[in-house]
Amino acid sequence: MTLTDNLADRNIRTGFGFLFDRAGFAIGETLIAYAPGDSYAAALSVGLLNTLLISALGIIFSTLFGLAICMARLSSNWPFAKLSGLYIELVRNIPLLLQMFVWYAILLFGLPGPAAGSVGAFDLDNRGLHLPALVLSDPGRLALLTAIIAVAILFGAVGRQRVRVRTALALAGIASLSFILWGGVDLPRAGRFGTVGGLSLSTEFLTLVAGLSVYASAYLAEIFRGAILAVPAGQREAARALGLSPAQTMGRIVLPQASRVAIPPMTSWHLNTIKNSSLGVAIGYPEFVSVVDTVISQTGQAIEGVGLIVATFLLLSLSLSFVTGRYARRLGWSVAGQPGRSAETPRLEPFPLRRMADWPAWMRRNLFGGGGQSVLTLAIFVLAALAIGKGLSWLLLDATFAGGAIECRLASGACWPFLRENARLILFGTYPEAEQWRAAAAAAVLLQSLALSFVPRFWGRRLGLVWVGAILVAVLLLRGGFAGLVHVPMEKWSGLPVTLLLASIAVVGAFPLAIVLAFGRRSSRRTLRWASTAFIELVRGTPLIGVLFLAAVMFPLFVPAYLSIDSLPRVQIALLFFTAAYMAEVIRAACSRYRPGRARPRRRSA
Repeated sequence: MTLTDNLADRNIRTGFGFLFDRAGFAIGETLIAYAPGDSYAAALSVGLLNTLLISALGIIFSTLFGLAICMARLSSNWPFAKLSGLYIELVRNIPLLLQMFVWYAILLFGLPGPAAGSVGAFDLDNRGLHLPALVLSDPGRLALLTAIIAVAILFGAVGRQRVRVRTALALAGIASLSFILWGGVDLPRAGRFGTVGGLSLSTEFLTLVAGLSVYASAYLAEIFRGAILAVPAGQREAARALGLSPAQTMGRIVLPQASRVAIPPMTSWHLNTIKNSSLGVAIGYPEFVSVVDTVISQTGQAIEGVGLIVATFLLLSLSLSFVTGRYARRLGWSVAGQPGRSAETPRLEPFPLRRMADWPAWMRRNLFGGGGQSVLTLAIFVLAALAIGKGLSWLLLDATFAGGAIECRLASGACWPFLRENARLILFGTYPEAEQWRAAAAAAVLLQSLALSFVPRFWGRRLGLVWVGAILVAVLLLRGGFAGLVHVPMEKWSGLPVTLLLASIAVVGAFPLAIVLAFGRRSSRRTLRWASTAFIELVRGTPLIGVLFLAAVMFPLFVPAYLSIDSLPRVQIALLFFTAAYMAEVIRAACSRYRPGRARPRRRSA
């Protein structure tokens, strides 16, 4: 009865009848016709289609870009391989939200404003990318839709490659005829308040696609690299014996086999791309979560809104998992892997820094070993010099070192007075200024524990005890109330120490729960196995922002009114559950090596 009482006390109505009410708000980017007078259901449909479009483009671009980065890292060209490795480590260690803010700032402030004069067929400004648009009348749309449905049916019914090629050519012919008879081209042109006509892709759209593609590509590159190196070395040797070139060997022999290894982990990152599309709410793009947030703010029906977020993303994740799983099984994927000796990781010759006499020979071997390698090395050096020069110019030459906001607006470089004046706010947030030394000490304790985690001789039980002790010390320092330390309420905690504390508790506290979930999913008891599977799939299929919504909105409704829990512990519980769901799958995969009934090999005594 607690939920019912809380809903009645807060005058919160329930039910999905609001979906048919008038929305009353506009949406800037739509793939279907929509007006403020339409229903909330129509608005949610617009947000869902935007999410699907962003996710599809992010998946396609990240896959292609990740494969290119993988090939670059496997290259024998020394600077090419090193730069690709640097790109991977840099992108993987910067939060996606921060990357999106950087992309948004580059596109919004680094590009010129809308052109006042004529606009070409392709135009890029700080309002977006403007392209020619193909326009079809109703008969043309009907003909094209009929052709697409017919091709889909034929592709599913007929498996012969020749028939599929002919069908694809027929579809291309029908599409071309439809555009000739019932179509046209709408070019972008300068309007009174910016570019009008054509196809306009907003700055928010470009930011979201670029951020998702770049972020996922770094992880996919490592997945592709591991899959390529897992292909038995004998396959390459056989291809070389048959006279195939390296490019033919990679395209016809290695990649088809590597795809069977790469598809399962690649699917996990495609699922993350779908869920990470919800970060569009941070930059104002009207994807599904952003539209649901607007609906919740107008109707006050947070339970239904959060439920729609969870159900929608869970359905999208399960659908993608089902499709890729079917495709992987069709390719013959199996957990056992491929027999044979795997290829060794190509090792780059280290630079002989201390022996200057060896520098010319090393450069001939690793930088200018041939015509193609020489051109690639020179191109990398030129691009690197331009990037370094532009960065130094922004950081130092064109930067503002004194003054205020007016001086920073006039300059085109970095604004160092902003960082100097807001350093305490950035690091410690709203924590009392007189007690910020405690927040700094708490952050130092957690960072010291992180540094010890990189030392192999500390790995074991001692490291776990160190982390538990560091977390307790950090909490006591932040909270105070003993030994003369002033008590600081939890709502004042913020900044870097809280970020480190949340991450530390999430990792340390999620590990025992992950072990329970992993063994529960492998249990022979059906009830325990189904409960563990449902928890893991539900949490993994929901974006982190959705899990945080559940903690912030739903959790207070299920507890008595007299039991007040601060927002920080609720966020911590959400992070703990989210981390445990992913850890559980890693532990389950590690435990799959030891099957029930199989005896472990014993060591022979001396």
